[in-house]
Amino acid sequence: MAMLTDALWFPGPGSDPPPRGSRLLEAAILRRLRLTFSYRDRSGFPTRRRVRPLALVPGPGGGLLIAWCELRRDFRIFRLDRIDAVRPGSRFPESPGKGIDDYPGGEWV
Repeated sequence: MAMLTDALWFPGPGSDPPPRGSRLLEAAILRRLRLTFSYRDRSGFPTRRRVRPLALVPGPGGGLLIAWCELRRDFRIFRLDRIDAVRPGSRFPESPGKGIDDYPGGEWV
């Protein structure tokens, strides 16, 4: 299972290991499974999100999930410490304009 982490967690110099609970996210990325979860914005306002998870990267709050958000119909970055009650769902197809290669700034992912 360590290979999942190596394949999906992109550590920077001196970064911490992947956060606890990221295995479910990693598995969803590899299997192209939609995720539904509760998310609190910076003001603490909760929303329910359904996303196509694309990558995990180091960042504040234990790391970040880069995803295509089906609610916003755009790429979004979610802090892992603000995600709760994650449920995997159906597989999503590869779709032009919605993959990690299409993510703006994707040259560093």
